[in-house]
Amino acid sequence: MGESVSALSIPSNAVGVPARLQERIERRLTEGTLDLPMLPQVASEILAQGDAESSDVRRLSDLLHRDQALAGHVLRVANSAAFGGDVKIQSIQQALIRIGLVQMREIVVTVALHGKVFRGGSQQDLLAELWRHSTIAGLYAKEIARHLRSNVESAFVCGLLHDVGKPVVLGMVLDLRRELGEPATRATCVAALDAFHTRIGRLLAERWALPEPVLDSITFHHEAEAATQLGKAVQMTALADLLAYAAVKSDEAFEADRALLAGHPLYGALNLYPDDVEALFAKRASVLAQAEAFTS
Repeated sequence: MGESVSALSIPSNAVGVPARLQERIERRLTEGTLDLPMLPQVASEILAQGDAESSDVRRLSDLLHRDQALAGHVLRVANSAAFGGDVKIQSIQQALIRIGLVQMREIVVTVALHGKVFRGGSQQDLLAELWRHSTIAGLYAKEIARHLRSNVESAFVCGLLHDVGKPVVLGMVLDLRRELGEPATRATCVAALDAFHTRIGRLLAERWALPEPVLDSITFHHEAEAATQLGKAVQMTALADLLAYAAVKSDEAFEADRALLAGHPLYGALNLYPDDVEALFAKRASVLAQAEAFTS
C-alpha cells in the first residue's frame, strides 16, 4: 500500500492526464459547471462556531441528536481503543465527558465529511486511501500545532481538508470517462488528482466559506517549502502531509523517509527542534490508531 499511496504525494502538472479528459476538466473549470458537494450541515455549523472555547456543549449535543446516524458513528469512534474505549459509553454526553469538547468537535467534523464527501462511485480503494491520508494529515497537523503552542483545532481542520479537492476530481474523472466511453484507470485518476486537486479544492473551500488559513493550506500545501511567507498554517499542513505519507509505509520505508525528512526546510521554518521532530515521528502508532478509528 505504501507504494500506491506515495504515488499520490507529488503534483504532476497534468502529466499523464489524457488530452481529451484534461480539455473537458479545464472546460468545466472555465465555465463554472463543476458539481461541487455541499458542506455537511453539522460540519458547517461547528466550523461556523469558531474555536471550542466559544462553542457550546449543549449546542453540539443538539446538533448530533438531530442526526442519529451521525451520532451513532461518533459514538463508535469515541468507544474505540484509540480514544480510551475500555468502558463503553452510551450517550453523546458521556462521550463529551470522556474525550472533551475539542476532540469531540474534531470527530464530528471528520465523520460528517467522510459520510458526505469521501464516499460513492467506483475506485473505492483509491477513495479510501485519500480519506485515510487526509485523516492522518489532520492528526499530524494537530500534533505539530501542540509543539508550536498553536491553535490545535484549526491545524486539524487545515490538515484534514488539505486534499478535499481530490474526491471531487475523482468523481468528475469517473463521470467524464463514462461520457467518453473510456476506462477510468487508477493511473489516469491519480494523474488528474495531482493536476487539479488544489484548484478545485480552493473553489470548494470558497463555496463552503472556510477560513483563510484553510483556503491557503488547500491551495499552497505543495509550495510551502519555498514560500515561507505563506504563514504557519500552510507550513504545518505541508509538514503534516509529508508525515502522513511516510506513516503508512512499511517500517523500513518509514525509517528511510524519517532520515530523508530529518533536515527538511519546514522544520526550520516552523522553529521545530530535533526533540520536537523525534516526538512527531514517535506519534506514528498513536496517529495511525486514531485514523483507523475514524475510518472504520
